[in-house]
Amino acid sequence: MKNGRSAAERNPAINTNKECRALLSKVSHEIRNPVALINSFLQLLLSSHPELSSDCYFQKIQENMNCLKNLLDELTSYNHSGTLHPEEVNPYLLLQQITADAGAALESKKITLELSKQSAIPRIRLDTLKFQQLCFNLIRNAAEAMPEGGCIRIFISFDGENVIIRFSDKGCGIPEEYLPTLFDLFVTHKENGTGLGLAICREIVTAHHGTISVRSREGEGSEFIVRLPLTES
Repeated sequence: MKNGRSAAERNPAINTNKECRALLSKVSHEIRNPVALINSFLQLLLSSHPELSSDCYFQKIQENMNCLKNLLDELTSYNHSGTLHPEEVNPYLLLQQITADAGAALESKKITLELSKQSAIPRIRLDTLKFQQLCFNLIRNAAEAMPEGGCIRIFISFDGENVIIRFSDKGCGIPEEYLPTLFDLFVTHKENGTGLGLAICREIVTAHHGTISVRSREGEGSEFIVRLPLTES
């Protein structure tokens, strides 16, 4: 406590964020049970009537059910994005494995990944699973911006205080008017977006006491910059 006030009193956004998480957690919990039940009945129906697998209406129901399950999974990820289990690791070694895994998955989309280490990288405290989620989200965003294929370049460096990771693409870019709210919860400009992916990224980075920002020009590409401090605040 500082100056007789708690952190929540000094920063009202903390309370707002907690209230938002509590509400989302309750809503997603209440929705998940009937969704699981409906999905079970769909699978039972399909097992009794396998011919439904080729029915276009049944396929649409399953597609939308999968979208709903993915949304609930993302809500859960958002709710838990600030809960960390950190350990001391080398982020460059983690990125090597992440780019290898993501690169193999993106081969069919004619997208390649290039990882470049621009300085010596120290070990820092990270939640490895959350870090992987952060990187996969940013790589997926970059891939979606290049539907015709291309190269995603990832640069990692250390400036003496922060490990800096840049995810760069030459995709469609982001209109300038979208940038101020890009990381806001439920804000999306994608046709099938949920508005959770980049919000989760921001929460993960913030939980590590770091920052995330973006530079983009429409028609020329985007670069997301993650800064993670050497020492925890």
